[in-house]
Amino acid sequence: MRNKAVFSKKVLCLALAVLLLAALLSACGGKLSGTYRSKDVIAQSFTFDGNQVTMSAFGINANGTYEIKGDEILITYSLFGMEYTWKQPFSSSGKSIFIGGTEFVKQ
Repeated sequence: MRNKAVFSKKVLCLALAVLLLAALLSACGGKLSGTYRSKDVIAQSFTFDGNQVTMSAFGINANGTYEIKGDEILITYSLFGMEYTWKQPFSSSGKSIFIGGTEFVKQ
C-alpha cells in the first residue's frame, strides 16, 4: 500500500510539473520564425522574425508586430499610413500554422 501511495504522489507531482510548464509557455506566447505560405488559390504569406511579421497578399506587403495569446494571434501593422490590430484564432501543428482557419505551411 505504501509503495502505491508513493508512486501516486510521484505521478501527481510529475503531472503538476508538466501542467505548470505548459502554462508558463502559453503565458510567454509562442515565437514563430520563418515564412509560412497558404495552400489556397490566393497566395498569402507570413514571415516571422522575433516579434516582427511581414504579411503578404495580393502583391501588397504590410509590416508589423505580433503576439500569441493562448489560442489567438494579435497582429498590429501599418498599411497606407493607418495602424490596425488584427485578432484571429491561432493554432499550430507540425510545420503548419492556422490563422483564422486558413492553413499556412512553413517553407
